[in-house]
Amino acid sequence: MTKIEIIERTLRQIRPIPFQTEEQDEEAFIISVLQDRLPDGDIRTCEDFKHLGVECCEICHDSPHYELSVIDLPDGGKAWVCDSVKHAMYPEKYRDRREAEQMLREIFGEDVGIKVARK
Repeated sequence: MTKIEIIERTLRQIRPIPFQTEEQDEEAFIISVLQDRLPDGDIRTCEDFKHLGVECCEICHDSPHYELSVIDLPDGGKAWVCDSVKHAMYPEKYRDRREAEQMLREIFGEDVGIKVARK
């Protein structure tokens, strides 16, 4: 997928925004954020990693322009993925974070919707 394709898909996912002027402002903002965050060239997405058998994060995909991450792939490519896919690809790198999230779920319960700050 290309940067432009990801931006177009993101804009389709977040619609509708109720007021025309807000929609234009929000759209311009999202485009700006994604232009800055996404690399040029071919970008793999969560769909390319279904073979990992993980379920995508709803919270990440609800606000992809804020929550999805660009990661480096072992083959030198780039991917735009949610936390579940990122953690499945590099479990050793994110082990401490998963353990912290699990501890918070045990303390506060599964439905709290805890989102641990990114490093």
